[in-house]
Parts: sequence; C-alpha cells; structure tokens
Amino acid sequence: MISQLNHLPPLNGNNMKRILFFISACFLIACGSSKKTTRSNTQKVRPRLGGGTAPSSNKATGKVDTIQWTEIDKSKDYYDAIEDLDLEKKSSYDIALFFPFNLDQDDAGKSTDTETNMGRKTEYYSGVLMALDQLESEGINLNVKVFDSESGTFGNKLQECKNMDVIIGPSSKEKLQTVANFGLNNDVTVISPWYTSKDIAKNNPNFVQLVPSLREHFNKIVLDVKSKYNDDQVFLLGRKSGGDRGEMSYIQKIASAINNDGNPKPFQEFYMEYDSLRIGETAFDSIFYEDKTTVFIMPHWSFQKHEETVYHAVRKMSGEKGMLNVVVYGMPILYESERVKFEHYKNLRMRIARSSYVDKQNVEVINFRKSFYSRFNGLPSEEAYKGFDMMLFVGRHLYNYGRKFQYYVEDYDANLMQTKYDVQKVFPPNSGDKFDDLQYFQNKHLYILTFEDDKFVAY
Repeated sequence: MISQLNHLPPLNGNNMKRILFFISACFLIACGSSKKTTRSNTQKVRPRLGGGTAPSSNKATGKVDTIQWTEIDKSKDYYDAIEDLDLEKKSSYDIALFFPFNLDQDDAGKSTDTETNMGRKTEYYSGVLMALDQLESEGINLNVKVFDSESGTFGNKLQECKNMDVIIGPSSKEKLQTVANFGLNNDVTVISPWYTSKDIAKNNPNFVQLVPSLREHFNKIVLDVKSKYNDDQVFLLGRKSGGDRGEMSYIQKIASAINNDGNPKPFQEFYMEYDSLRIGETAFDSIFYEDKTTVFIMPHWSFQKHEETVYHAVRKMSGEKGMLNVVVYGMPILYESERVKFEHYKNLRMRIARSSYVDKQNVEVINFRKSFYSRFNGLPSEEAYKGFDMMLFVGRHLYNYGRKFQYYVEDYDANLMQTKYDVQKVFPPNSGDKFDDLQYFQNKHLYILTFEDDKFVAY
C-alpha cells in the first residue's frame, strides 16, 4: 500500500477551505509528522536487462577540449560491470520528498496561484499524488514522507532520511549539494527534479539530475540548426555588455566540433545594441538575407537577466523583417515569457529547445485532465504534469530494478505526459568512459518546439 501522507484535499469550489487544509497538512509535513513504515526484507537479485537499443544521436566528431561531452554510448564493459551489482528489490520502498513550499514565509493564498512559487509547487505536488494513485493501481508500493525544505531545520529533517531508498529534491543548489553528499555517504539515491548543474556532484553515481543542462539546450539547438541550414545563414545574437560572449563561444565550439574543419567560428555573430532594440528606428535590417532564410540563435535563458532583451529583440525583429524569411531558435524563455506574443511566434517561425510539452489532444492527457479535475476541481497546469511524470519515473524504476535503478535507466523507454526521459551516464572529460569514473546521471531529453499552423509542435 502506498502511504500518501498529507494529501491535498479536493477543492469543492471553496478556495479558502482548500488553502486552510493545504497549509494544515503542510505544517504537519514541516514538523516531520508521518506514518511510520516498516522496512521489508530485501532480496538481492541480478536484474534482467531490457533488450532495447540506445537512442541514436548526432555526436560531434571533432575534439573540443573545453566541452564536456556527456552523451556516452552504452558499452559491453559497462554492462559487464553493472551485472556484478546486487540490486535490492523489495516489496515496498521508502521515499523522502523535499518540496520548497516555504511555509514560514509565503502567504497561504499563494497555494492556488500558479504564478507564485507556492502555487507552482502545489500543482507539482498534486501531480505527484496523482502518480502515487497510478502506481498503487499497478501494484507498486511506496511509503512516502514529505518535508518542506524551506522551513524548520533542514539538517534535522535530512537525518530522518538515512534509511530511505530515494530522496527527491530539494530545489536550492546549496541544499541539493548537501543532500547529494548525504546520499553518497548513506548509499541513498538522490533525484534532482528542479535543479541541474555539473558542479553539484563529483564521483557520485547515487545522484540523478532530471533537468537537462543549459549546455544540452545549446547542443540540441545547434544540431537542429545544422540539420536544416547552412552555416552562412546563421547569426548568433548577443549583447556586448550583457555577458553573452560565453554562451556564444560555447555554441561556436559545438558547431566547430561537428564540422571538424578547424574553423573556430562557423556561425556569424551579431551584437545587439540595447538602445537600438528599445527606441531605435532599426536594429536588424542590414543583416536579413533576401534570397534565403536568415537564421538567428538567441542563447538567452534567464528571466531575471534576459527577459527585457529577449522581448525587445523579437519585437524589433518581427517588425523589421517585412516579408523576408526568418527563423529564430532560442531557449525556454521564449515559450514561457508572457511578453512574447503570438505574432512573434508566427512572424519569426520560432523553434525552441525545451524538455516539456503537453499535447492537449493526446488521449492520455485528456484522461489525466478529467481525473485531475474530478479530484481537485480544477484543471492541471504544466507543473502538475511534471510532478506526475517524475513520480511515475521513479516509482516504476524502483519496482523494475530496485534501489540501484539509476544504473539501468538507459533501458527505460516511455512517453509520459509532458516529456520523455533520456538519462545517461556522465563521465569526466578524457576519462575513457570507465565504469569507475562515473560521476552522476543526467537527463538529456529535449524537444524542439516548432511553431507551425498557429501552434507549437514538438519534435
């Protein structure tokens, strides 16, 4: 039986009642209240590997010293090594979830506002609860204990997790690093569903990052651009004073490695002047091609640092291009910013690297929306789908492969509600991909969302 602690109550049309119940439940969570579970006897087994093949990939062939290529093919040596592992398969598993509710600071009313951190995490948590119901129906038994990572004494809560099989979260880098080290020292698998960084874990095969890195987004964009256009059609957009040179340099190195011809800058570079973007008569008209498509890559990703520039750039470009063919590639901020409008998507034929996409016409999504509405009296946001997918991924892996499931994630092939998971091994540069050098595991799956026929389609 799944021990689902502190469920979010159904809404029944009364938001205030929901808020009070929710905060009451989370207060118990923050205090560490939970149902005590009994650990079952473990069984050490040799898991049977799936017969699937590794997903095909376009890999750069040139040697680039500054790029940490982490896309590693499965090898016989690796499988020979993990065949020697004893995986603990159990009748039930204990999981700790560290959610950043921040109950000490946030207003209770924010739990129903998906524009706030608490509201987004409430939705995510609702998706997790839906997944736990699904897992229970599949005969997968999980004992779940939930903590608010942002209130109370974090260290005390973490000490309660020594006998857990999996720890999920938290979201902040500092606390996540602490949990990653805790997982390594106590042999507990740690899942990071919200934060990604190559600096979190070293020599820690118990650590799994489910968010693709910034550099993986750049890799995905460059591979898609080069599969469709010639290098001389492509411009990198940056700001002279905005710190964009590092991202632009990295993108150039990816393209150079793919070409393997010694040219360090395959793409052209164009530096935008902020005053021209905001109040100038023109900013881009001198570089649009008339006889072929002009392709722009915008490496900007941060709402805090880049949203203003991104908005003015696409607004200005959309107006200046006239009837000429333009395609803009960019980061999730282009999809998520409310300032970027329908006409920008359409005029600039945008293509965006993003890990999440919900197809509202998909039958499973339709059924999920109905079930979610029946339970919570409201429609799910994207965060609810993310929580659902994450919990299904973890629960099913535990059931299939036991406590060391991360070594077998490459055999997992399933389309979920809003993403796929392509979790791969990460090795240090020039390590020879030796099993003993395994650093951590990283999800690499990204879509290219393409604006077609007045809507985005995921490829």
